[in-house]
Amino acid sequence: MKIRSIITIFLFSMTLSLSSQRLKLFSSTMRESVSFHQNVVMDFLERYFGEELPSERQTSWEHKMADDRVSFRIGKVSDLKKITDSMPFSIILHDRYYEVQWMQHDTPFVSIVFPAQYDLLLGMQQNEAQQRLKEKILTLPKLEVANVVPLGMESLEDRIYVSKKEKFELESLNDAMYYKQDGEEWNPVFDDAHPEYSVANLFHGLIPNVDYRMYVEQSVYGMKSINYSLTLSQWLNYCAVLGMKVFFGIEEERKDGMLAIVLAQCKELGFNHMLSVVIPDKFVENKNAVLKVRLIPYIPSHNVKDLYQKKTSKSKKKVWQ
Repeated sequence: MKIRSIITIFLFSMTLSLSSQRLKLFSSTMRESVSFHQNVVMDFLERYFGEELPSERQTSWEHKMADDRVSFRIGKVSDLKKITDSMPFSIILHDRYYEVQWMQHDTPFVSIVFPAQYDLLLGMQQNEAQQRLKEKILTLPKLEVANVVPLGMESLEDRIYVSKKEKFELESLNDAMYYKQDGEEWNPVFDDAHPEYSVANLFHGLIPNVDYRMYVEQSVYGMKSINYSLTLSQWLNYCAVLGMKVFFGIEEERKDGMLAIVLAQCKELGFNHMLSVVIPDKFVENKNAVLKVRLIPYIPSHNVKDLYQKKTSKSKKKVWQ
């Protein structure tokens, strides 16, 4: 399915019900020309200033904006009604906040800043987002993603190369992908001789036509958990639709397999999902293998390092590149 159709379905299902009098700041043509995450921002602005604030008295919505850390650098709320489709606009993601600006006669007319924070942008509380995560993973239409061999790979061993550009706080939690050179061809590593490389590639979505059942225990609000199952392909599809950056690391090696950490990062919406995954021994040859997953969803970036270190402090970790 095309990405625009997926965006429409996702925004409809993830945000609150819309009223017939909704504020229109962006035309359908404007929405078609921007990314998935920018569509989320557009939807937020129209909902926030078209529905949430008007439902409050002026003194109350001033406090609401302050509590939400939503502010005007230029202009005011009433200026939004003067915005037209012909005005140039920009949506910029800074470190952890967005700035949306409209220009009039080559001069900034309205500039709004607000946090890149999923509960604010999606209009739902953390507990609601956690409870609905399973539904979103299972119901999102499939997105076809073309795998492209990365540039700048470094040699690890005979005919094995690694592409590693980023780490997440810790060197052992990174975006490394592994390839084998076969003549003129580059193929992702997926064999029994290299289980660590193979499972890293698996969670990066590099291995086609290979799927596994995942039994998930997911943390939810109130120190509780819910259990459900899905396939690895459904999880990878969810990450692809949201454009998430995936980091992987081996937490512990066991006699019966491996324990790995998978961190799915969504900077644009300000959250991370962290998975602790038990990968059974000989999973490459056993296509019916089951992956046991402990999922902690919607955690802020600054908490991931502490969580990871706490989980691995008593583990016998292997340092690998």
